[in-house]
Amino acid sequence: MISLSTALKHYKRKDMQDEILLGAQDKEVVARFGDKGFGKRPDTLKYPSDILEQVKNGATSFHVSEERWRNPLQLTTPMTKKDADNLRSGWDLVIDIDFEVWEITKLIANEIIKALKEHGVSSISCKFSGNKGFHVGVPFKAFPEKVHGQETRTLFPEATKRVVSYLADYIDSKEKSFALSKKIIKSNEFNSFLKKTGKSADEFTKGICLKCGARLKPENKKQVEFICSKCGKIVNADESVKYMICDKDNVYMERIQNTAMKKCPKCEGTKFGKRVNLFIDTLLVSSRHLYRMAYSLHEKSGLASIPIDPDKVLEFDKSNAKPEIVRIPKFRFLDTRNVKKGEARKLIIEAFDHKPQIEGEENELEKKEYEPLGFALQEDFFPPCIKKGLEGLKDGRKRFSFLLINFLTSVGWD
Repeated sequence: MISLSTALKHYKRKDMQDEILLGAQDKEVVARFGDKGFGKRPDTLKYPSDILEQVKNGATSFHVSEERWRNPLQLTTPMTKKDADNLRSGWDLVIDIDFEVWEITKLIANEIIKALKEHGVSSISCKFSGNKGFHVGVPFKAFPEKVHGQETRTLFPEATKRVVSYLADYIDSKEKSFALSKKIIKSNEFNSFLKKTGKSADEFTKGICLKCGARLKPENKKQVEFICSKCGKIVNADESVKYMICDKDNVYMERIQNTAMKKCPKCEGTKFGKRVNLFIDTLLVSSRHLYRMAYSLHEKSGLASIPIDPDKVLEFDKSNAKPEIVRIPKFRFLDTRNVKKGEARKLIIEAFDHKPQIEGEENELEKKEYEPLGFALQEDFFPPCIKKGLEGLKDGRKRFSFLLINFLTSVGWD
């Protein structure tokens, strides 16, 4: 945990204050108070005294919104999508990369940066998260004002989710024979990690068809065959099925165990492989989600979240993020000084036109956010678990109180 003296020494520096306040413009900024959690929302930072006052009260880090607001202090909870869209002036693309193996995290971040460049984006920034990952950013000014006839500023978080999904497919695609996955799986760092932790590679990969890219569901990997001894009919089934009766001859069929799947259920391809879960976090691309500000300290590592040269991610050493030696580099996270307006047009349009190549991920993109009710839901319509809790509990009353507050807020109660 970060001591008060360490926090004060770091956040008292004028250069730190200047950079933090620059990153806070038009953003919601919330302080974290160690293991006590976050401060009140909404909140902002306007002056150096705002930073110091919170640090003196125990703040250890500052977290900022991905969205840009006309007036962050007008944010409310709950808030309809219409009201949020009217208040939002834009959003920055911030991609959170956090693989469990540090060297592979650097590799993935480097591939994302290369992919952005290949789509004509030059205003790319990158920062160390402060612990185990990286944030790769593109400022809102780089995107066109409209996408397929809709104002880009209103397309949050859908646009960012689509861009993240598209980039994950782009850097590790079936057209590239899933080369990145193969490189990771064969790497000494990954295999040393598995050996050290006792984890299985299956925890980080998913089975795929190399022909169409479809994800193989667990039940597709191993099956059993049932064969009728009279008519010769063959039926494939999940290995949990113990017996089967032929619907033609009404006799028990012979069960042959653990027959490996011979064809992809989607395209009937016969070659299968592994694709690595790249751990590109989509939680960051949700409405009003916050991420650690540049130059904020990290409670677990004690290191600072510092901007770095996007071209030298593979060379980055965490020791450079020790607060006592941190210096302000020429690189600024989400730097808007040299942005070419609309340079990310190709990226966002291709992301919207892209169909995820891993079956089952498309539905994830189609999920919609529901607007809060405009009225208070009557108690008669509360779910049984809430009604039961309202009758009184011997244990778990505090936990139920938090649950109840969240539930009532989401169904229109003040």
